Amino acid sequence: MHQTSPLPSVKPSQVSAQAKAQLDQTRIVRLSSYSVATVLALLMTTATLPPLLADQSDRAVINAPIMLLTAPIAGEVTDVLARTGQRLEPGESVLTLQNGRVDRTTLIVLDGKVEELRGSLLAAREKKNSDIAYVAALDVEIAKQVEQTVQRFEGEISEARARVASSDAEGLAKKAVVDRQQAMVNRNIASVDLLRPTIQQYAAARFDKDAETAKLNLKITQLNGVKQGIFVGNEMNSLAILNQKRRDLAFDAQRLAIEEAQLGSSLKSQQALFNAEKRRLDSLSVAQMRAMSGGYVLSVGVAPGRHVNPGDSVATMVDCDNAFVVGIFSYRQAQSLAVGTRVRVSSADGEPRFGAVTEILPKTSDKTDEQYAVPFPQTERREMYVLVGFDSADPSSQPASLRRAGQANSCSVGQWVTITRENGWVPSASVAWKNVASGFGIPSAAWNGVSHVASRAQSGVRILVASLFSTGTATAREQTRNESRRSTQGAS
Repeated sequence: MHQTSPLPSVKPSQVSAQAKAQLDQTRIVRLSSYSVATVLALLMTTATLPPLLADQSDRAVINAPIMLLTAPIAGEVTDVLARTGQRLEPGESVLTLQNGRVDRTTLIVLDGKVEELRGSLLAAREKKNSDIAYVAALDVEIAKQVEQTVQRFEGEISEARARVASSDAEGLAKKAVVDRQQAMVNRNIASVDLLRPTIQQYAAARFDKDAETAKLNLKITQLNGVKQGIFVGNEMNSLAILNQKRRDLAFDAQRLAIEEAQLGSSLKSQQALFNAEKRRLDSLSVAQMRAMSGGYVLSVGVAPGRHVNPGDSVATMVDCDNAFVVGIFSYRQAQSLAVGTRVRVSSADGEPRFGAVTEILPKTSDKTDEQYAVPFPQTERREMYVLVGFDSADPSSQPASLRRAGQANSCSVGQWVTITRENGWVPSASVAWKNVASGFGIPSAAWNGVSHVASRAQSGVRILVASLFSTGTATAREQTRNESRRSTQGAS
């Protein structure tokens, strides 16, 4: 038969000491479990209730629109006039670009055409002025000769009138003789043969009168023609030549005046093209970049000597006059923050400012973030953005980096702030913990980073709290079972 070995003997004092140690250990474990459960319950309460009831959010940042200054030409930066944090007025210079590799072929061709037209215009003007002066000299000479010719014709006309009168008198005398001889013939005192020569002499006298009258009329006609500038006849051939030459020169002067006008118009057109091309090349050679609207320089991305291409961003300006606050609220909180709701914006290092809700957005895009100085904070599930505009009397904001750099500026873009609904009294979880931390003397700067990280992870904290609570309860139960088992074994 199998024989059972005897149990070792245990003293009563040893059993009592072991039971007391196990009891103390059990109490410590239970107290630790209750403490962990209490802390986890407190964390769960602060992570779930404030988002449902709080009237504020410290997940808010001051933001403002930005303006990108891009290079209009390719070239090298020669001078940077603006500095980070500097306020620029509209039209104030930011930097200077120079490009020494500009193609000037078109400008040279236009310059050659302009010089050619200018030379042609000058030659036409000088030739026209010469012709006008020659015409004036001819006018003087023609006027002198015309005056002499008129005097000569007037003398010849007087002589012609005298000859006409003499011929007329001679004709009258011959007619008297003819009449006397005809009377004698009629009385048969004289023969008809005596009358015939007298009649022929009378006819000749009449012909002489008609000839002298014709000569007189011719001289009068020539005189009238000379006075009217019409020169006809061999004796006025020199005047006719001078007048024709004067007429040719006058026509040439008129032609040159028309040519001068055409050349002037062409020169004006080519000069305009030359000036436009010169301005274009000047704009491509040297570009003075200016701030089209006022604002603060957020950053300068170039330095003197750097080469840039057209469209490259060289500086960023922030429009602090249109600064606003981007805050994150839960859907339930946003229901009480309609557009127009009055809010208070407070920061750790400044006086509270006031404004109103201007817009509520469920989400944004990357293109929207590119338009502002600070990207919109990341939202979690069932959260949305609330945009708050400052009252007009409030100062604009400045980037925190500029403020840290010691720039004297009223802008605070990039600063984290707290948005509180007007007359609201329920704080957010992070604000509540911050107040608790300040009571224990924890620096606010160190607590800000922790609180923001904790705030952005509220959803994960809730899950983690629930998981830790379940794990802690299961661990406490397992330890209780192990202690009971050890007590039973010790007692046996």
